[in-house]
Amino acid sequence: MNDDGYPMRELVNLNCIWHRVIEKQMADLGLTSIQSRMLGYVYFQCSRKRKVFQKELEEAFKIRKSSVTSVIQILEKKGLVRRIGVPSDARKKELVLTEQGIAVQETVLDRLDRLEAMVNQALTEEERKLWYSCIRKIETRLEEAEYD
Repeated sequence: MNDDGYPMRELVNLNCIWHRVIEKQMADLGLTSIQSRMLGYVYFQCSRKRKVFQKELEEAFKIRKSSVTSVIQILEKKGLVRRIGVPSDARKKELVLTEQGIAVQETVLDRLDRLEAMVNQALTEEERKLWYSCIRKIETRLEEAEYD
């Protein structure tokens, strides 16, 4: 364990490793990490019978409109999502998954479940509880600092 007084650096490093693992797991599906995450967001919102629009993705993923547009265009070209016009507002386009998009997302979910199980096996129940406790403390502190 590298206890150099920079826990967030370690968290960022862990996040980078996690994203590389996900990229590798999704490579045969032709999805990057962000494409997979956005596809998942649309999947879960649609499964809850909620409509999804680009603006939500910008807010949920905290990225620029142009970045979201780029990812959506790629997902459209792959045949995973469609944009449907909204009769009440010609500027708005609802995002929906195609049948292929649903099938791909279900494969993604299966693979993520296996990765989570692998990670969970590395920790005891006590270590997992401690992990979540530490993460929540850090999250709380950062949220408090955001408003200072």
